[in-house]
Amino acid sequence: MKQVNAAEIKRRIRELGADLCGIAPVERFADAPAGFHPNEVLIGCQSVIVFAARFPATTLSASSPAAYTFVRNRLVDKVDAISFQIAVELEDLSGKAIPVPSSGPYDYWDSDRRHGQGILSLKHAAVRAGLGQMGKNTLLINDRWGNLIWLSAVLTNAGLEPDPVASYQACAPDCRLCLDACPAGALDGKTIEQRKCRSICGKSTEGGGFVYACNVCRKVCPQYRGFSQPQLNRI
Repeated sequence: MKQVNAAEIKRRIRELGADLCGIAPVERFADAPAGFHPNEVLIGCQSVIVFAARFPATTLSASSPAAYTFVRNRLVDKVDAISFQIAVELEDLSGKAIPVPSSGPYDYWDSDRRHGQGILSLKHAAVRAGLGQMGKNTLLINDRWGNLIWLSAVLTNAGLEPDPVASYQACAPDCRLCLDACPAGALDGKTIEQRKCRSICGKSTEGGGFVYACNVCRKVCPQYRGFSQPQLNRI
């Protein structure tokens, strides 16, 4: 394929509306679960381009879950459109590229556990691409934007200059705010029990719609807006 410059790819992704972008070489995914390694999705994958768009922080202060739901759904559409466009443009350079869905459809679903997995763990990919570290709430925490970000990625056979992994710590060792606040008891500090989370995180409305009714694990995090941003009233 034609020469692809990592800086130019990042510039283009930001131009399309992303707030963060990082690149991980495929070698950083050696411990990926069987079936979910980048090379099992795209044979010959050399780089994973991961990016994120941020939530408007005031959304978490809304009295109605409709605002958070709207923003969440809008972010899904936004980052999916970016990954689609970047994949097209990489193919125009005679490369190979696969956009990774930021939400559904799930490639794997365990109905008993109500546990779903996409074709690639975007949060783990983001850690490997230097965008942040995983919090005890299992959300990616970025130093600038906290956990108020939505992720997507593009797999490509282009060998791109990688970014260093973030060196900061996401959570204080003794912090238990999200674990204790989770109304479903779904968090243990390392993983999330999706069955418990799904039992309360969403609900149908009387008008036949659906809203995401719980975002407590985002709101109570001391770093929910990053390490340097002023914190808004959470409740």
